[in-house]
Amino acid sequence: MILTSSPAVLLSTITLFAQFALGLPTTSEPGHHESARAIGKLSHSDELHGAGVVWDKVVRGHPADPPFTIPEENLRAAVYLPPGFNASTNRQVVLFVPGTGSYGHEAFASNLLKVITNAGAADAVWVNVPDAMLANVQTNAEYIAYAISYVKALIGEDRDLNVIGWSQGNLATQWVFTYWPSTATKVRQLISVSPDFHGTVLPQSLCGGNIGKVPKAGAPCAPSVLQQEYSSNLITTLRAAGGGDAYVPTTSFWSSITDEVVQPQAGMTASARIGDARNKGVTNVEVQTACPLSPGGGQYGHATLMTHPLVAAMTLDALKNGGPASLGRIRSQMFRICQNVVASGLQLTDRAATEALLGTAGARMAAFPTKMLREPAVKNYAS
Repeated sequence: MILTSSPAVLLSTITLFAQFALGLPTTSEPGHHESARAIGKLSHSDELHGAGVVWDKVVRGHPADPPFTIPEENLRAAVYLPPGFNASTNRQVVLFVPGTGSYGHEAFASNLLKVITNAGAADAVWVNVPDAMLANVQTNAEYIAYAISYVKALIGEDRDLNVIGWSQGNLATQWVFTYWPSTATKVRQLISVSPDFHGTVLPQSLCGGNIGKVPKAGAPCAPSVLQQEYSSNLITTLRAAGGGDAYVPTTSFWSSITDEVVQPQAGMTASARIGDARNKGVTNVEVQTACPLSPGGGQYGHATLMTHPLVAAMTLDALKNGGPASLGRIRSQMFRICQNVVASGLQLTDRAATEALLGTAGARMAAFPTKMLREPAVKNYAS
C-alpha cells in the first residue's frame, strides 16, 4: 500500500490533508516549486521563443506522430527550467519525469536531481504535468512528448537529451516512445527508477477509500491508477504494440518485495524489467541482487530507491558514458557503494524527504476530484 508507518510519510499526509481542508496553498501547485520557472510564463520575445522556430520544430514535420490535443500554451507551461539554464552551452541535459501524484521538482529535489547537480553531470529541466500525473496516462504522455521535442529543439543537435523517470513517469515515457516515434530519436537514453512497465497488481491499494486500509475491488480511482493495473487495457495495448521493449538505451532499477506500490518486482517477473528486442542496450538492476548482504541490499521502497547509492552511481555512469549503465564499469567500486544506505552527497534527511513523497501522493489521490470506476478508453491512435 502507498502509506507506511514512517513518521515522514504520516506527517506529510496529515499536513497535506489539512491544507486541502482549509483551502490553503499546497505544493501540489507547480508554481510553488522553488528553483523553477515555467517556459510558458516567459516573454515570447525571449531567446527561447525566437520567431516561433522551436514550436515549428516540435509540431511540424513528424507525420508518424499523432497530433497534440492539448493547447500549445498549456503544453509549454508544463516544461520547467531552473534559473540560469542556458540553452547554448555544451552540457548534456536531463529531463526529469515524475511519478503518480507528484510534480517534477518535488519528486527529484531530494535525490537524483541533487546527485546530478552536485556531480556537475548535466543540466536539469523537468516537467510538471497538470493534476500531478493522476489524470489519463495518455494525456500525461502528451505533456512528456511535447517536453522531449521542445527541449531537444531548444538545446540543438549537439547536446544530448536524457530522460530520468520515476514510477509512472517511465510507463508514460514508454507510451510516448511507442506512439510518438520521433521522440525516441531525440533521446540519448532512459533511466528508470521503480517503473511499472507491466503495471502493478496493487492498484486498488491506491484508490479512494482504500488508502491506509485493506483494499477492496471496485473503489473509485484516479484515471492513471486504474490504467496502471497489471491487466489494464492501457498496459495490454502498450505491450501488444512492442512497448515492453526499449526504444532507446535503457537502465531500469527496482527494489524487490519492499516496493509498496508496484508488484511483482522480483526477478524475471519484475514489472520494472524491460526487454531489448530492438537491441538498443538494456541494463536491468534489482538492487537487492546487485548489493547482497550489505546495507544497499536492504529495504528500499518505491520512492526511497531514488536515494540508493547504486542507483546514483550507475546513473552517473550512464550519463558519463552513454546508456545503458554498466555494472562492469563500476565493479571495482561496488563493495564501497553497497556499504552505504544513501547515495554519496545525500543525507538521511534526504531519504526521509523522498519517502514523504508517498504520503503527499496518497493525499492527492484521495482528494482527486474526478475519480472513475473504469479506466479511460484507449485513444484511437493506439487502438
